[in-house]
Amino acid sequence: MKAFSNWRVILMGVVIAISLLSIVFNGIALGVDFNGGTIFQIELDESVTPEQMTTITAVMGERIDAFGLKDTKVTSLGDKFVSAQTAETDPERVEELESLLKTQGKFEATLNGEILFAGKDIIQVFKDPAQGYGLTTGSPGQPVQWQLPFLLSQSAGEKFSHGVFHKCTAVSFNQQSGSVYDCEKTYFFIDRPSQSVLIIPESTFSKDSSMLLAGNVLENVPSETDIDELLVNANLPFVVVSGTGFSESQLTQLTNLFSENPTAIIPENFPTAQTQELEEIGFTIKEIPQASPTIPWVWSIVGARQVISVTPGIANLDPYVESPANAHIFSQLVITGSGSNEENALHELKALEVLLQTGSLPVGIKSISKETISPLLGEEFLFNTLIIGLAGLVVVSLIIYLRYRISKLVLPILLTGISEIIITLGLISILKINLDLASVAGILAAVGTGVDDQIIITDELLKGEVATSDTLKNRSKKAFFIIVATASTAIVTMLPILLLSFGFGKLRGFALTTILGILIGIIITRPAFSVFLQELLKGEQKTESKS
Repeated sequence: MKAFSNWRVILMGVVIAISLLSIVFNGIALGVDFNGGTIFQIELDESVTPEQMTTITAVMGERIDAFGLKDTKVTSLGDKFVSAQTAETDPERVEELESLLKTQGKFEATLNGEILFAGKDIIQVFKDPAQGYGLTTGSPGQPVQWQLPFLLSQSAGEKFSHGVFHKCTAVSFNQQSGSVYDCEKTYFFIDRPSQSVLIIPESTFSKDSSMLLAGNVLENVPSETDIDELLVNANLPFVVVSGTGFSESQLTQLTNLFSENPTAIIPENFPTAQTQELEEIGFTIKEIPQASPTIPWVWSIVGARQVISVTPGIANLDPYVESPANAHIFSQLVITGSGSNEENALHELKALEVLLQTGSLPVGIKSISKETISPLLGEEFLFNTLIIGLAGLVVVSLIIYLRYRISKLVLPILLTGISEIIITLGLISILKINLDLASVAGILAAVGTGVDDQIIITDELLKGEVATSDTLKNRSKKAFFIIVATASTAIVTMLPILLLSFGFGKLRGFALTTILGILIGIIITRPAFSVFLQELLKGEQKTESKS
């Protein structure tokens, strides 16, 4: 057949061959919809710059990798949304990962409200048991202790050592052990609130005070923790409000605080009247419920994780050093904690280890949602998609035959549609794009558009009497003018979805494959189909003239 020597048909054949080779050797990366897994949609507190977004996706990717998960992918969606995808489906692991991803990870250690060092000052986390890393099990029924040693930078080590210098006071003397010291405490925070005012109901303040004094070893809340000292170290403005509401002096205080602290953090079920008073001042209200009945509300709100007393040795009192200039510099420190069992203790250790290793995000997380699909359900989706595709081909074949009553037209149209699918899948394989349900829908939409365009070409070429090659070419050009105009409209419609879909990440897959399919059709398959159809109609004309 003369059509096979035409360069348009040869080009389509070469592209199909390359696509098949890519599919065979590279394979097609199936997305969560078909392989199973979990997708997290993460909304940031505020819009970020491209540089900040690069940092955010890198940090989240490192956290997932450090969590030990495979087949992960973190991508930005606009300037305020991030999508994190992983093959993990175990509910407990997914919940742990969600907790890790929604944590900004801003680690700080304070003493009397002054920052001693932050997460950025930690240059290495040690995982060697010889250096103290790991779990320490005690007697049965007792909490399991964990330790995480780390190394500060030289400048941070100097700042810390000078900050805790002589922060212990001798209270007595023992003949055997020597001086007995009362040492000040260092507080460790993760995601300590900023630019916020903490509104504490009097009843909550009283209850939390008692819980902090009693302590909770399983939640790493040491006994004898003073609520005022905790709030001083959190360096967070707060107002304790009585049951009768804000006093005039408190409203004045809040008004003065508003300019630098525009967010008011309140507990769940806070009185409506007092909430309205805060809103009238201009505060953005952030209601946070109590995380657990066993954890003081204030403790969790300020992001407290540990309280560790300074030791006489670290305070340069044992041995005694008189001047800060001669102080011994401590750069290698240890954070300790405990869990109710080995599993919980190891989880806490690993979570803190990941946060210290990967560092903090430049902005906080506003919200996070997730969608989990089991591998079995993914296989069912894939099977159903194949059935739908085959059913679509059968229906299209029937409609084409009923429309033209020419059986020879059915095969070229179907082969062209199948060619578009193969080329699109090949391009997806080359570009390493994950194929999900939305992407498949985009391919089917593009093929549907292709069939529609082929019908336009067929209608135009069959119009009137088929005369000469020039007539067929002119009619073909006219059909392509209509097709290109229609395709351009479709592409322009898809571009905003592709570029500005933000949190609706799956729509991007639909838009991308639709655009790819349309471009493949315009550039490769529809010109080749036009050549085939022209040759077919010439053959029909010759047959009719002979008869």
